[in-house]
Amino acid sequence: MKLEGERWRTLVSTVRLGRDEYRVVQPARPLSHAPLYEGYLGVEACVDKASARGIAMAWEFAMRSPRTLVYLPLRQSDSACRWSDGPVLDLVLLHHSLGFRLSKWKQVRARLRGVGRPHTVVCRGLQEEPDYERLRHRDNRDLLRGEIVADTVFVVGSRPAFQVGGQALRELVEECPRHMHESPGTHCCAEITEDRWHWKWLHVVYCDDHRVTAR
Repeated sequence: MKLEGERWRTLVSTVRLGRDEYRVVQPARPLSHAPLYEGYLGVEACVDKASARGIAMAWEFAMRSPRTLVYLPLRQSDSACRWSDGPVLDLVLLHHSLGFRLSKWKQVRARLRGVGRPHTVVCRGLQEEPDYERLRHRDNRDLLRGEIVADTVFVVGSRPAFQVGGQALRELVEECPRHMHESPGTHCCAEITEDRWHWKWLHVVYCDDHRVTAR
């Protein structure tokens, strides 16, 4: 299934904290099968086909939305299919240029309950190859950074950084279902590193108990 042209139904909220105002976009319905938790080398999400597509569409939208906090309330997901006993976590994607202080997130999240304007996002796809040569330098700010605050995994970067990470998610959605159909039992995942030298990663893996078809 191609991501380009897929529709993502969301809720758009505006949260005010003092003089500051934040735009938050989240799924109209929480992803049902995408528990996110701390693993051996970072954080890991165990997904089915629909949730893999939802995460990829949220990632693509975050990539081109520098003034928006993209919030996936994954603590509401079914947490039975996972390989860790640790607490489940939410996920927020944002640009470093927004200058958002992560310590404010708990207050922002508390104002989101039952609030939001329906909006449908049309995915533009994750097809363009990024400038890997430009991203190779250590002093380049176009690198994804991860941090856990208030039961939430924050992935912070720029458009080029999200573009690089998005390639793995595109392959997860567009190529893995057929691969798993043709080779049952095969491990299929997306591995997104903070940078090319760091050991931490975001590991999004298809659930072994909820196999997918090639469609």
